[in-house]
Amino acid sequence: MKKIIQKLKLRNKQFGHHPITKDKRIKGLWRYVSFNILNKFKANIKYNWIGNLAFYASKGDAGIVANIYYGLHEFNESMFILHYLREKDVFLDIGANVGHYSLLASGIKNCHSISIEPVPSTFKRLNEQVILNKLEDKITTLNIGIANKSSELNFSVDKKTMNRIVDSNYKNSVRIPVETVDSLFKKKKISVIKIDVEGYEKFVLQGSETVLKNKNLNVIIIEINFSNKYYGVKNEEISEIL
Repeated sequence: MKKIIQKLKLRNKQFGHHPITKDKRIKGLWRYVSFNILNKFKANIKYNWIGNLAFYASKGDAGIVANIYYGLHEFNESMFILHYLREKDVFLDIGANVGHYSLLASGIKNCHSISIEPVPSTFKRLNEQVILNKLEDKITTLNIGIANKSSELNFSVDKKTMNRIVDSNYKNSVRIPVETVDSLFKKKKISVIKIDVEGYEKFVLQGSETVLKNKNLNVIIIEINFSNKYYGVKNEEISEIL
């Protein structure tokens, strides 16, 4: 019971900082509690989202479940996508997880998305979301990783949304082919790139030199925190490349 109360207090605090729920904390808490109770009896739940979008949610789908609680998770980045993209644009989603950003880009803004997700179980969930929304002609999904050279790398499979590249000794991992952005999209007119690769951003950028110089590319949304220390990389190294 103590742990439950602590979780509710934490969520209440988080709701107070989000633009949509800051004045509607009780509704946010109700959605949070309702989902977690319902999920004990039903593993895969369909939710109607914004516009005509919908998504499947299961416990562990942290990349999209938070939209149930907040209405629109990662609010600033999501709203930017919704305001900036146009139908003619191409959106490259590196580290797509189960498709939050790609669904917004293609389902609301009607542009073409290329969604890259290496972990097989997560990739399966990504495709389920695409099919649910009938966006197969708008979202291209690729079950590969992105790095600074073409090869194969090990990816963890036990960290949910935090899965990342690990060494070959890591027990709960799977070996996945990796390519560079340049090898795949050198001639593609990409407008926006979103990169969320749990600390491997420097290596993704190193393999994107030609695409980064393309005049069609106007926006890079990139997660930079201290997870790159896992690979011996400093934030300044990423900033220098950009």
